[in-house]
Amino acid sequence: MSIYWLAPLASLATLLGGWGVVRFLQGRAQFMRLLSGVAAGYLLSVTLVRIIPECMEAPGGESNAMWVLAGYLLVHVMEHGITLHFHYGEETHKDGSPLSGVLALVGLSLHSLMDGVAIAAALATHSNLGPLVVLGILFHRIPEGGTIASIFLVRGFGNRGALMAAATLALAALVGAAGQSLLGLPTGPVLGLTAGLALYVASSDLLPEVQKVSGLRSTVALLSGVGIFLVSARLLPHHH
Repeated sequence: MSIYWLAPLASLATLLGGWGVVRFLQGRAQFMRLLSGVAAGYLLSVTLVRIIPECMEAPGGESNAMWVLAGYLLVHVMEHGITLHFHYGEETHKDGSPLSGVLALVGLSLHSLMDGVAIAAALATHSNLGPLVVLGILFHRIPEGGTIASIFLVRGFGNRGALMAAATLALAALVGAAGQSLLGLPTGPVLGLTAGLALYVASSDLLPEVQKVSGLRSTVALLSGVGIFLVSARLLPHHH
């Protein structure tokens, strides 16, 4: 499947999340939290069942597991080493400075760059992994676009600034996909980094958000994501 329309599709999901917060979802965090649960369930499933095994089959074999660990730690540094204050979901802390919003944009732009690289690398495997990875990135980029838009609104950048921030993340993903297509970085390490990124985002960013929803709804959202993966994996079985 072509990167030329799948990568822009994933980028548009970021804009959709940002636009949704600006247009409809300010003060309505519940929807984004439940969507975060669906994304968490899907990302955990596709990473453990498809991305990591594919990574281990790539040149480098079991040594590629070190790249999974590196990806996990790298995302933590991008989200909490660069950014003064960051969490997924609606931003409610109004005492931060505009600088904290800009630093959040820098951290999430690097994250988006990695998403783009992941899309291009997964599509290059010719094993049906590409569409599964794209779907996972689609799911989590909607809350990510909503997150940066919410941060920029609270930091006083206004609706236009919030949408521009989401657009910056979308552009970063396109740059990452184009860069991987041109440079052709080794598939094993890139898939390892992708797995580490997905595990971190699912377990440390998305799951804590859906766990704020009371009752069984958080569990239903998580299991819905797992179910979507199982259906997708059935339709797109692994090919050597």
